[in-house]
Amino acid sequence: MILFHRLALLAVAGLVPLPAAAHIHLHPDRAQPGQVLDIGLIVGHGCAGAATTGLRVAIPEGLEAAVPVPKDGWQVSVAEGEVGWQGGSLPDGTKASFTLRATVAAGAPGAIAIPVIQICGDRETRWIGTADADSPAPVLTVQPAR
Repeated sequence: MILFHRLALLAVAGLVPLPAAAHIHLHPDRAQPGQVLDIGLIVGHGCAGAATTGLRVAIPEGLEAAVPVPKDGWQVSVAEGEVGWQGGSLPDGTKASFTLRATVAAGAPGAIAIPVIQICGDRETRWIGTADADSPAPVLTVQPAR
């Protein structure tokens, strides 16, 4: 978990906001400071043909009070700086949303990368890279308050 957290911090530090490049998408993908959101982490495929059996999310700076919303057939977990879903099975090519409830911090940066590790049995895909990486982290764009 410490390695995951360090990799997530490195990914966030160099991220350029291009959310459409991620294979895990966010809905909504825009927010305002202070807003409480149910952020859908939308998974559209497994790992090289294998079913998705878990998802771990590093909670980045800029999101506060983050908790996983329960999903039928999956167990949720909460650890320091990380939440997750495990124990289910999402077949490759099947789309599903895993919901993260969080508050956007008042001083949140313009783009918040949300590092995700997608687990597929004994395989995993680390969606923690910058926007131009093969496995980019999905990005929440923070817009100025109106």
